[in-house]
Amino acid sequence: MATPLQTLSLQTFGIGTGFLTAGAITALSYSTVPIFLAHPNEVSLRHLRALFSSGSHIFPQLATAASTSFAVLAYNAPIGSSLRNQYLLAAAGAISIAPFTIFVMKPTNMTLKEIGEQGEEGIKRSGGEQRVQDLLRRFGRLNAIRGGLLALGAAVGLKAALSP
Repeated sequence: MATPLQTLSLQTFGIGTGFLTAGAITALSYSTVPIFLAHPNEVSLRHLRALFSSGSHIFPQLATAASTSFAVLAYNAPIGSSLRNQYLLAAAGAISIAPFTIFVMKPTNMTLKEIGEQGEEGIKRSGGEQRVQDLLRRFGRLNAIRGGLLALGAAVGLKAALSP
């Protein structure tokens, strides 16, 4: 059984990490993708590859940390309680970005990465400039959804933490 300080620490960390990470992910969709769309595709794709690389080293770990905090809170909640179920739902929401990325986003991400690796020739082979722009927009939409999933998990965790 966790002490009140441990519980408060886990709540603060899980909720804070969840919301901050969700905000960072979502900000990419609403700030970075429009910048990519305003520049030549070859340049945008080169920068997108760097974005994929840096994001893959931080966002999954932060989502896992938030999810783990909620899972520990669920473990410490009374068996069969709605509080336990809420923390389990928060944990699932936080970690849901992993399967969403793998099963929903990966085809778009890999297509963009492959086109980018081939440069101008890849853009031509993919169907042209408009096709790349469409894929970038799709990435932006899917990435915003991914951030929303994590925010939903954090919001459920917040609701659980504020429960009497």
